[in-house]
Amino acid sequence: PKDMVTVLSCLCFDPVENVAQSAVKSLAELPERIVRGALGEKLEPAVLDHLAHTYLQIPEYIETILLNDQTPDETFARLGGQVDERLLQIITENQVRILRHPPIAESILKNPHVRQSAVDRLMDFAVRTGMQFEGLEAFEQAKKRILSAPIDPQEEERIQHIVEASLPEDMLREESDVGPDGESEDQNAAKKSILSRLSTMTSSQKVALAQKGNKTIRMTLVKDPNKVIATTAIKNPGITESEVLSVANSRSVADEVIRIVAGNREWTRSYAVKLALVQNPKTPIAFAMRFLSSVRAGDLKKIASSKNIPNAVATSAKQMLQKKAPH
Repeated sequence: PKDMVTVLSCLCFDPVENVAQSAVKSLAELPERIVRGALGEKLEPAVLDHLAHTYLQIPEYIETILLNDQTPDETFARLGGQVDERLLQIITENQVRILRHPPIAESILKNPHVRQSAVDRLMDFAVRTGMQFEGLEAFEQAKKRILSAPIDPQEEERIQHIVEASLPEDMLREESDVGPDGESEDQNAAKKSILSRLSTMTSSQKVALAQKGNKTIRMTLVKDPNKVIATTAIKNPGITESEVLSVANSRSVADEVIRIVAGNREWTRSYAVKLALVQNPKTPIAFAMRFLSSVRAGDLKKIASSKNIPNAVATSAKQMLQKKAPH
């Protein structure tokens, strides 16, 4: 059954018109035992999407497709606006998918069978997870409802689990090391894809990613304008010394991030990190002065003549050089 359904689904897109038409007809007329047998196995996501289109009018098949983890989120978004109330409930209750792929929520709201109670639950979830439906009356009411209600620790914990479950695996998995010739085209493409998806995520997802994300995620979110996200990223347990050095050199991270780096005894054992912090105008003066005492003479000269750091630091560097100079 699995092979038959897969092959027929592929042939539905055959460039030879007669072949494609025959495949469409054969797939639509397959005996129930064949279809159910196929749906009970691990099918390719693209095949499941095509079967959802083919069997849209057969609720029993659609239910099985909706309960399959392999079914693409895009399929849920398409079905969300078309299925009956019973199947719509399956879609609405899959909050991990909704958070991972917001168009699913948009399709649910357009479904003529959706109940107001389901809309209210969906909007409450949206508010709690940082999804945005500005201008929608139900969303505005949900914001008032959530903000006026006491905090429910159990619900907050449940939402946190959903947020973490919605995070794409490739954003959590560490990338392979860059070769001597730099990043390959595939690595560059993967990184661009990650950054593109990151731009559509909610603040709660970004905080969770900042805690657990890979190097690309860490180095992107540490510069996020939201200080909660940025400071969470710098505390990511996977962060390396080279990443810390990059942050210490950065002028585009928040002051609070630099303060966290400067206050970390483990990281500031590195001479390179201390030197970077001394030369970073965002480093608090107290930290810069403390690290200045361990800066080598050659680097002190550069700091003393630098116009990109606070005057107090440059002046102290000059005074230290004068003391070291032979009389």
